[in-house]
Amino acid sequence: MLLNDGLFMDDWWVLKPRPDFVIDIDFLLTGAGHPIFYSYDRFANWTGAPVAVMVSMALAGIFLGATCLVLTATRLDLLDRAEAVCFALIVWTYPGYQLWAGKANAVYVFSFGLLFVGTWLLTLAFGARGLQRVLLRIATALVFILSFALNSTIVLYAFAMLGLFVATWWSGEAAHGFVRRTWRAGWRCALGYPELVVLPLVYWGALNIWFKRIGVYAQHYGAHFPTPGELVNGWKAFFVTSYWDLVTSALKLAIEAPALLVVAALLVGAALFLLRSEPEPTTAKDATSAKSAVAAPFVLAIVLFLALSFPYLVAGLRPSSLHFYESRHLLMFGLPSALIFLGLKRWGQHFIGSKAALVVVLGFGSVLSIGLLWNTYIFMQARTLKLEALASNLAARPQPAATVFALDDGFVDYPSRHVPFGLAEVTGMLRLSWGNQPFFGFALRAERPTILQEMEVARTSPGSAFTHIDPSGPQATISFQPGPGAVPNLALVRKYYGCRLLSRCDVSQLLQQLADVTIKPGPIAGILPVDRSKTDAAPSR
Repeated sequence: MLLNDGLFMDDWWVLKPRPDFVIDIDFLLTGAGHPIFYSYDRFANWTGAPVAVMVSMALAGIFLGATCLVLTATRLDLLDRAEAVCFALIVWTYPGYQLWAGKANAVYVFSFGLLFVGTWLLTLAFGARGLQRVLLRIATALVFILSFALNSTIVLYAFAMLGLFVATWWSGEAAHGFVRRTWRAGWRCALGYPELVVLPLVYWGALNIWFKRIGVYAQHYGAHFPTPGELVNGWKAFFVTSYWDLVTSALKLAIEAPALLVVAALLVGAALFLLRSEPEPTTAKDATSAKSAVAAPFVLAIVLFLALSFPYLVAGLRPSSLHFYESRHLLMFGLPSALIFLGLKRWGQHFIGSKAALVVVLGFGSVLSIGLLWNTYIFMQARTLKLEALASNLAARPQPAATVFALDDGFVDYPSRHVPFGLAEVTGMLRLSWGNQPFFGFALRAERPTILQEMEVARTSPGSAFTHIDPSGPQATISFQPGPGAVPNLALVRKYYGCRLLSRCDVSQLLQQLADVTIKPGPIAGILPVDRSKTDAAPSR
């Protein structure tokens, strides 16, 4: 993450790669309804180093979130320290989420981390008294509401509130009986922590009153209560993308690039070596408790998986492992994964002992997570290099008489993983190379023939992010083909870091040889032009 300074997909709409790059992020407030995102992006651009700010934010979310997860789990005696460290490692290296190197999506990672910070503060507030308790509760509420920038964290917030209820229930008197004890615990939570009870309502109320989604953003979510069939199909899609595809990717990685898994195994082995002096966890006092300790992680993993995916199913969204950007819905799905490994570890420790099970099960899970994570990072770094190769080539030549460009991307057919560039990336490259003009660029094989007409509608919609784009301008086609220096992603990234860190070659020459670029002015084949007469005659919405 520290070495990847590239922008991906929607990063180009909200972050400035250089000070003279003109963008307007007001749509985050007036159209998309993301005031917290807007604040972070505005601050990042104000500093003049938005990439560094966003990388720092992502790293802060990872380390703060992992640390607070470990502290909370050990303080509540849910996990021993070795289990907690491995559990946090699996959660925060979950490879199903492929946007760890993304910049604008660093807000997702930071918000996810803040949720664990808020949970840690809540555990401290539960046992505090006096002024310290008041200050901790204020801090808890503020941290939680900032974590809601990633709206789906509200699901995990509900689990945190459930934990508060359970803690309150256990602190009650057993003599009251189960029903009365449960009712009193709920009442004590509502009266004792009213700010936490109303927090999600206040947040959603503020969004819907002052930052309501309009235009294309209101239409993006097909919110409805899914039918049983839709639920089953949706959960199946999430399971396949979140976990099954990772299994197949791990097998493929073991065959094609086993060195990544070997290095990951060495790092995890070193971490486990440092934890070797941890005492053996206390065993359950009876058979029932032992079975519960094994079953609880599996049950919670299933419940958490169903709950985390449910809001996306209501919104009509589905993830995909084929396009890295469509994995942005999977950030929190490392939690069910870690719970499964925890359950397997506790089951295995009855046969081979706790420390051996820790090494075999949780160690194995950590190695897979880190290895697959690195593999995704290599893909993202290679993507950055291809974008830089395109930008440097365009900047070195005069701009043709066109403002609408279709990119014929030959790397789609190259025998190494590549995802067609998004219209934000192509448009961003054009503006980065030739200045702040109303350019519109798109990957020819990634869009429909009606892309220009669709963009014209989106451009003129209320609260649009595309007001600076003109899809009706003169056209040209950019041929972007693998050059003499093109190699598979792993070899390309290895060569790049050899140039950048070890000065084995010149990075500019590497980029120059990576791709061959030619430009053909004229109408784009197979793409329907914008008919402004129909657009102007269409009724406004």
